Amino acid sequence: MNTMATLNCAELGSLENVLNSYIAQKTSVALSSLLGESVTHTIKKTHTKISEIGDLNLIEDIVLCSVFLHGGGDIRLGILYSIHEPDAKQIAARLLCMEKIDLLDDLGKSAISEVGNIMSGSFFNALSDHTGLKVDLSTPGFAMTSISSLLEPHASGFLCSVRDMATEVELTGVNSNICVHMLIIQDHDNARKLLNVKR
Repeated sequence: MNTMATLNCAELGSLENVLNSYIAQKTSVALSSLLGESVTHTIKKTHTKISEIGDLNLIEDIVLCSVFLHGGGDIRLGILYSIHEPDAKQIAARLLCMEKIDLLDDLGKSAISEVGNIMSGSFFNALSDHTGLKVDLSTPGFAMTSISSLLEPHASGFLCSVRDMATEVELTGVNSNICVHMLIIQDHDNARKLLNVKR
């Protein structure tokens, strides 16, 4: 049955609880392991229309490192990470066992892409463990861009601007304050698949 009706307030609350559990169990743990420090996370808001993404608490002209992946199979779901460039340099330096890096070269960009890949893999593993839904994960894409061009054309492979919704998550290193901004993007029918699983 193709409902495509917008999730109501109760459904949105339930969806955020489900996503929060996946992030708490595996995604924040994966980032914590990569950074070598404790990580906190917050579900900030679910935007019921992609057009609301312009409301994100990011300054338009700041350069962001963006990693984007999408899952297919039993459920269609995309994940878009954005990291301010100074934080991305800190992450890359840690992964490359360097004290600091001044420029994100190909190796640094590859390290950031791998962070997105590992975090997404952990998220989809939690999803599959709890729902039994099978997910085929794409390879990560990478871009350095401003917020004004964050979603286009980079994430166009898995976005439908009219019907998709996005849950905004923030993950922060406790000691370093490194912040990874995460958007979990899906349409309302796919979101309901997470709410209607027979456990």
